[in-house]
Amino acid sequence: MTEIAAPPEPLPLAERTRVLLPGVYAWLLTVGLPVAARGVRSAPRVAALAGLAALVTSIFLVERRPGLGRVLGIVAFVGCSVLTWALLGADSSPVHLDRIRTALGTLGWVLYAFGWGRVSSPARPDAEIAPGAPLVPRSRPHPLGVPIVAFAVLSALVFEALAFRVDRAEHAVLAHATAAACALLVLSAGSRVALAQGGRHELASGSTRLNAIALRGALLALLVGIGLVWAAIR
Repeated sequence: MTEIAAPPEPLPLAERTRVLLPGVYAWLLTVGLPVAARGVRSAPRVAALAGLAALVTSIFLVERRPGLGRVLGIVAFVGCSVLTWALLGADSSPVHLDRIRTALGTLGWVLYAFGWGRVSSPARPDAEIAPGAPLVPRSRPHPLGVPIVAFAVLSALVFEALAFRVDRAEHAVLAHATAAACALLVLSAGSRVALAQGGRHELASGSTRLNAIALRGALLALLVGIGLVWAAIR
């Protein structure tokens, strides 16, 4: 007789709140308030509302359809926010933005990234994740973990600070989006490196590692080449 799988348990209210509130907070300061100003066209407002709707909808889908929930909560939400900033144009320049509000919004985006990083599907108590004896948890973090995380946080703040040095309105949106992406990548890499301290890891062969970065390296070289050609034409 076929056993019917039990439906997944919904995320607890605290889990939903921890994921939803930072995103709404970041959206309100960096997307909602700029589009609420007078004279803003309808296109940025539609994009902003679409991003907020995608974020709220994702919270109710992530436990039943995690793939779709993450697409809505991360890709669609961030994409609509970037589209809103692009449609705002000169209105999103650092010259027209309040520095304190922008700094608080940046902090909200960091908390939003950490919140989504901890979202996982609830597992059954009787489910065996891996065969063998249970692993002994690490009682204390490695001494190098704290300096590595501190360095990652400082590096992320440097990226965000450099974005404020772009004064041209047409380049400001791209600079802030690039700085936010670099900051999130640095924080993610720093956390992985910090957690990996104190453990034994076998490195793959050189050819395997080169093959793993071949596609990314080719795309990076293509973008650099396009940028050099564009600079030479101008």
